[in-house]
Amino acid sequence: MQKHCDRRDLHRRHDHVSKLQDRADWKKRRILPPANATWPTCLIIAPSTVVLNWEREFETWGYFDVGIYTGPHSKRDPVINDFKLGRLDVVVTSLDIARRDIDVLEDLPWSCIFVDEVHNVKNPRSQSALAFNRFDCQHRFGLTGTTIQNNYMEMWTILDWTNPGRLGSQKHWKGYVVKPLTIGHSANATDEEKAKAHDVARILVEKLLPNFFLRRTKDIIKHQLPTKTDQVVFCPLSEIQIAVYKRILLMDAVQNMLHSRDPCFCGSRRLRKDCCGPVEKGDVLKYMSLLIKVSNHLALILPAPNDSEEQTRRNRMITDFAFPNNTAPKHGTAMLGPQYCGKWKALESLLSGWRKDRSNKVLIFTKSVKLLDMLEYHLSTHSYGFVKLDGGTKQEDRMPMIDKFHQDPEIFIFLISTLAGGTGLNLTGANKVVIFDPNWNPAHDLQAMDRAYRFGQKRDVLVFRLLGAGSIEELIYARQLYKQQQMAIGYEASVQTRYFQGVQGDASRQGELFGIHNIFKFHEDELATKMAIEKANLVELDWALANMGTKSKKKSGDGKERLGREADAKASKEDGELRGLGALLFDDDPLELPEEDEIKKSLDAIGVKYSHRNDAILLPSRIEQERAREASISESKRQDKKRRKKARTSAAKKPSKSPEPEWPPKRRHHKPPPSPNSRLKARQRALVEMGFINSPLQYPEFAQDFGHKTRDEQDKILAELDAHAKDSEKW
Repeated sequence: MQKHCDRRDLHRRHDHVSKLQDRADWKKRRILPPANATWPTCLIIAPSTVVLNWEREFETWGYFDVGIYTGPHSKRDPVINDFKLGRLDVVVTSLDIARRDIDVLEDLPWSCIFVDEVHNVKNPRSQSALAFNRFDCQHRFGLTGTTIQNNYMEMWTILDWTNPGRLGSQKHWKGYVVKPLTIGHSANATDEEKAKAHDVARILVEKLLPNFFLRRTKDIIKHQLPTKTDQVVFCPLSEIQIAVYKRILLMDAVQNMLHSRDPCFCGSRRLRKDCCGPVEKGDVLKYMSLLIKVSNHLALILPAPNDSEEQTRRNRMITDFAFPNNTAPKHGTAMLGPQYCGKWKALESLLSGWRKDRSNKVLIFTKSVKLLDMLEYHLSTHSYGFVKLDGGTKQEDRMPMIDKFHQDPEIFIFLISTLAGGTGLNLTGANKVVIFDPNWNPAHDLQAMDRAYRFGQKRDVLVFRLLGAGSIEELIYARQLYKQQQMAIGYEASVQTRYFQGVQGDASRQGELFGIHNIFKFHEDELATKMAIEKANLVELDWALANMGTKSKKKSGDGKERLGREADAKASKEDGELRGLGALLFDDDPLELPEEDEIKKSLDAIGVKYSHRNDAILLPSRIEQERAREASISESKRQDKKRRKKARTSAAKKPSKSPEPEWPPKRRHHKPPPSPNSRLKARQRALVEMGFINSPLQYPEFAQDFGHKTRDEQDKILAELDAHAKDSEKW
């Protein structure tokens, strides 16, 4: 905008327009040049909650003529008039108003357009995306922390808006990017599919995205930030919760959905959904939401005093089924009863431990307004000082509330609605965060916990995500992992451990992640997420012990591929037992594990059988990286073999001389290298004999840790194992 960054810029456009209005074109015909004829103009479209922040930044950093296009027509019309006259550098408006007033804004002389939180246009069929694609201005910029939230198509939508037509059509993107990346990330992917996915991710990150995508991460300022620990806690449901969960799964409507394509039980030979088991529109969302409520607190399904007549009727019908024989508790009684919420004990244990240090401050997030009210009531009974922010909190009340939380030593907890306060707040006074219930979209939870972990934070931040073990919340978290891995692959070409078999968008490969059968399922006696993670890590370690740390020979190539296929097949089995190694190497009684840390001790005391660090699960896998490299080499060899075969076929049609026999013949006295299978067994024995693991229970933990070590560290361990195996004559 050719500004001087001092007071010479003050009222520059107003003075310029005044001079233009002294000319004949204005006096006779009321004509002025376009607003961007002399200096560029800019439209900024942002969420309504941060429009005033944008205005404040312009006031802070320079002399800009800014118009705020919000509020009623009486306030908006003068802004448009000033812009058309050329008096404004920048117009700032909200996403909603820009969408509604696109007829007014689309063909004005904008030099560039910025959309803040541009992931709001991630759906190409949404009203916002359709409206914003109508702008004549082609200089477009989008600002977002989550280009990929749910799938790779969202990235195309955003990049296509900022760079119209530069990335081809949706069909092209699906074929060249989405399909190979999603299929190649499945635990059941073939070596060819894995190699293709790795190549596509590398091309996307190294060659395509740099032309359209500027990424700034916390790595830039990580040396100025403390550490953040993101702990995922699988809280067991109470006995009553489990009983109610099972009863809901047995409801006719749920069974009709699960068996909609089975032959009808009446013997009509028609599909159940077309005969005696009709499925109502909206049933999936209705009963899925019901299971989420049961996973959190049974009081959420009980008739509440503030419910409408329709809500009361609906909740009473559900309650009568969930609590047979009039055993349903009253809403107020259930709110206080720990037997109605498995997460209550975990939360109470964490809060009581943190309260011992009066400097601790806690953020508690939940997406449910009703659950937020219950938490408020629960905290009041324990005399914890707190403040609460939800969708009903006025904009002008937010900053005083934040100041009170930071400054008042008696305020221990900030209760926050995830959607209302998950973005835009700076709460660096807190050093503990609890995500009480997970969102399907991982970005919401990540943004919520980053209210505390941001520039200005001086203390280490500890985050706890509470999940209902075995319930639909495990599936929600598994989908979060899957989506976060998509982000890592799409942004960085990161090679991730393949934990899941499901392929997003492919009905024939739903695996354990997608489809209605996974939504309406209860893992009562197994920790599904733990099993999936451990299986994947064991498969990786078996492959590494069989193949890594030795120069591959031509003859052993087939063995590697065979062993890789066997390992993948082992991962696809439904049972979660750690077969083979325990029976082979250990006595019946496993050794005691090392002493656990304080956090795990407190969780064990309340019955939590499993928890893990989310960031550790998402680290790049160096074993998968090696497997991808091997797969690429194998694929190249296959292609070369096909070309040579084709060349030989062509050459066979022509007469050729027989090759001269080699003389003198070369004698081979070297000992053949051990097979991948014998190398695997020898290294497994060495792991135990050298004390790397002392119990079968430690094998999955070692597998995960080994997968995240550097290649040099892995090679050193493998060399030590090989040296021990050779000394012991294991091969």
